Amino acid sequence: MYKFVFNYLNLLIYFNLKQLKMENQNQFNGLETFEHIIVLMLENRSFDNLLGYLYEKDEIPKEKTFDGLYNPEVDYANPIPDRASNDSDNTSITPSRAVNFSMPYPDPGEEYPHVNTQLFNTIIPDSNIGKFDYKMIPPYNLPVPAPTPGMIGFVNDYENNLRSTYGIDKPKYEQYEVIMQCFQPDQIPAMATLAKEFAVFDNWHCSVPSQTYCNRAFWHAASSGGKVINPLGEDGTGFPGIDGDFSDMDSWIKNVWSLPTIFDRMNEKNVSWKVYSPIAPLSLTNIVNGFGEGKDNTHGHLDFFFDLELGNLPQYSFIEPQFLHKHNDQHPSAVNHELAAGTVKLGDELIREVYNAIKNSPKKDKILFIITHDEHGGCYDHVVPPETIAPVAGMKGECDFGFDRLGVRVPMVMVSSYIQPNTIINTQFEHTSFIKTVCEKWSMNPLTDRDKNPKVLPFTEVFSNQKRTEWPDIPSQTSPVSLLFEPDTSNDPLNGLQKAMLTSLLHIEKMKALGYTKKEDIKTIGDMMEFIKRFQ
Repeated sequence: MYKFVFNYLNLLIYFNLKQLKMENQNQFNGLETFEHIIVLMLENRSFDNLLGYLYEKDEIPKEKTFDGLYNPEVDYANPIPDRASNDSDNTSITPSRAVNFSMPYPDPGEEYPHVNTQLFNTIIPDSNIGKFDYKMIPPYNLPVPAPTPGMIGFVNDYENNLRSTYGIDKPKYEQYEVIMQCFQPDQIPAMATLAKEFAVFDNWHCSVPSQTYCNRAFWHAASSGGKVINPLGEDGTGFPGIDGDFSDMDSWIKNVWSLPTIFDRMNEKNVSWKVYSPIAPLSLTNIVNGFGEGKDNTHGHLDFFFDLELGNLPQYSFIEPQFLHKHNDQHPSAVNHELAAGTVKLGDELIREVYNAIKNSPKKDKILFIITHDEHGGCYDHVVPPETIAPVAGMKGECDFGFDRLGVRVPMVMVSSYIQPNTIINTQFEHTSFIKTVCEKWSMNPLTDRDKNPKVLPFTEVFSNQKRTEWPDIPSQTSPVSLLFEPDTSNDPLNGLQKAMLTSLLHIEKMKALGYTKKEDIKTIGDMMEFIKRFQ
């Protein structure tokens, strides 16, 4: 009798423990696995451009899928437009391996009209052919009504951009075919290793089918206040703004700096945060979101490594790359130096440096490291951006854009002790999914209708309740000696992002009565570096 009761009690305990374990597994959402979030946001690369070649067909783990460039059932080719000079036998161009670390060179078009051509393969009206972006007129290359994007207009747009932006009358085949060049894993060893050893998202989109400022605004504010185009000239050149004004910095400050941000929500909840920038106390994040005066939240690039080592890391760290001299932001370059390491390689080295610092930190098991890009920057991708909802119902922004569709896919890699090797996430996400996740983590209120939308999901499915003990080693692929012979870029012209930053800083200079520098006096990287000193 006693033996029977004893066995019965043991059996009861066993099933209760099993039930408790199952309940704990069902309750697990991963938010408890990290105390610190570190985001490294790079510039202007699409998913296919950097990670499309990540998994060959026979490398994809069983029972998983990966939407890259090795699917024999997908036609990745983009047609060559009839107007183009073509001395080849090709009528279309398929993706190929990048020939160096500066491709695509020169910098593709990233503004809203260019993205419309890339997605829909249309230039409407015909008079937009050969026009500089801010001189394009409605409907800004968008077919009306808009069909499902075919994603076959990247060659068309790049050829047109070579004409309009770079003054090449008849671009040659070898000049425009570079837009279809993409990087293979051996060319980006740090990013590729982390994408395979931890998690890669193959359906993460930027929030707006346009350029840097609006997408960086969405990352921290779930809105760009109706803005679609980077602030342009203080001389009045630019797209018509929301209220009939021009898309200059005055308009940006009026419409974007007034928006609540995730930084405001963190301040309300006493969640610590810092922005680490090579141009501190300036930062592109402050220029974009205008998170206010009197907050000592912007620190230098090296401060991140010191804070990590000394245990002073905030709960949220946002790392900016170098946007200027020897820029490692991976933004396509305005100049192709044959002897330069190339921005893609320099950016991969930055990823390695940040990863290794985290890996060697005693806090690594409580850190979530996110590597992503603000927008695709005109680089090729084959996946159709999905529909979404506007941050405010009925919103109409610049270029009559309704914020009802997302931008192109961008790379998204996550690293954590609670992410298993070869994790591939196929669920649709976008930049405001970051806000949704952070708000759930720290019990904060949403910012707009976009991140409040139940269809915008937190990315908690990436986490495992099994903690891993080993993180892979990633040796440097860049010789310190080779960097000593990097060419001097001080006389290089500014790329598109650098020009937008200049426009913003000229305006801020006047706001703060620091001077009245003329835009025409700053033509090169060296001029820009010297100009920035007055803010430091």
